[in-house]
Amino acid sequence: MVRPDPSMFQSKMVDIQIPMPWYYSILFIAILIGYVAFLATAAYLHASYYIFDNDNYLRDDGYGLETLFISQVLLFLALIFVGQKADTTIRENIRKIKEQAPTRDSRIRMEAGGVELQSFWRGAYVHRPSSDDLGWVFDPPQMEHWSASKSIFQADESGLIKEHPSIVGTPTPPDFTTNGILVIMSSLPLIGIGLTVPPMVEAEARVAFIIIPILFLIFAVISHFVGASGRVAIEHVTEKVRSVAVGDTELVGQVRNLGQIPIVVVDNDPSKSAEDLLLWEWLYDVEIEEEYRDSKGNRQTRRYWRTIDSDAGGSQFVLHDGTGGIVVETSSFSRKSLGQPMITWSCSHASYSQLKSLNLWKAVRTYGSGTVKQHRWRLWGLGLGDPCMIHGAAKTMPNEQIENYGISNTDPPCSRLVMLGEDSETMKAKIWRGSELTNITLAESSFETTTIPVVMMLVATTFSTIFYLVG
Repeated sequence: MVRPDPSMFQSKMVDIQIPMPWYYSILFIAILIGYVAFLATAAYLHASYYIFDNDNYLRDDGYGLETLFISQVLLFLALIFVGQKADTTIRENIRKIKEQAPTRDSRIRMEAGGVELQSFWRGAYVHRPSSDDLGWVFDPPQMEHWSASKSIFQADESGLIKEHPSIVGTPTPPDFTTNGILVIMSSLPLIGIGLTVPPMVEAEARVAFIIIPILFLIFAVISHFVGASGRVAIEHVTEKVRSVAVGDTELVGQVRNLGQIPIVVVDNDPSKSAEDLLLWEWLYDVEIEEEYRDSKGNRQTRRYWRTIDSDAGGSQFVLHDGTGGIVVETSSFSRKSLGQPMITWSCSHASYSQLKSLNLWKAVRTYGSGTVKQHRWRLWGLGLGDPCMIHGAAKTMPNEQIENYGISNTDPPCSRLVMLGEDSETMKAKIWRGSELTNITLAESSFETTTIPVVMMLVATTFSTIFYLVG
């Protein structure tokens, strides 16, 4: 394989692009149209109430307060969501590489992905994503080549994996992207939310200027911590497994097995199972429909998903970066990031109730208030051969484990170490599905996640204080 060009993964300071793929572009345009509609309607309603003392919120031919409030919340969330999907040069280059030279795993996923109708009459579906943002960008060593070495801990003949930061470098997010523009735009819907609350609860109008700074403070705090967690890999140097030392370390490599891997059975249902998962988590939830009365006493219907059951587990595995392998004790890690669901099963409630294979404990399950419409089971996993990034503590392996794994004197020193999920002052232990390259390209810069929200909070607080005192 041709050696990757690190320059392809270097960011620009300013990188403004339309969100991609195409469905995000369509959503982006739809949100811009909604934003213009918001400016044309909500701005007039708020100005009428707070400047001209005209209450136009509850007119028969106008917007109700609840509708206005919900629409502003949805617009704010949509702007933040689409902003995170904004394209950058690095993301575009990775997408082109995957399209022009897809890895073996990508080809398999594209062929197997999509929605499969299991039963038309029962409304049962199985969905497998056809793309994978956290999958390999460059072909990794294939399973048939792992056995070329006498031991799973020894180096591969092909050497260091092509996606290791020592080869592709450590990418950094652009300082300012389309996401930054949309974050700034989101300030107006957030102000609108604060302005809508007082008339909704029949409070004094000036209360809005207390609520607005609080909303911006909450947004700034959440944005800072979420953004910082996405950039955590940039702060640490990635070691090579063969030369890893005892202590805190960041490793990137390929997941390989130590022995047999148990089959994962979701919700005790053999028809919902998956093989070759070293880390897994499943969630069972149901779609609930229930009636309620709004503030005007009108009967309304709403739908939402309610969690019923969940489980998680895993097995020890070897992380191999081509230079050597190291054992990972998955049970010691409390933080895991597995990306998107690998399989989703769904069916209607009517078909679920008629299934004869239900266990008794399932038949007597209770779902709380409301009417159950659909059932959904989602499975996340870190599979055999997947890319993986780990922050943890490398420690000397106990002699008993060394004997159990059959580690000999011919194995490299890294075989006698084990990665544990122990936190330190400088590193929080975590396992990520995906390499450093794919995980960091999904992150935003500190300028967008901290500086801009803090400046927005300060501006909102300043003007709110002025209006509160004047009012």
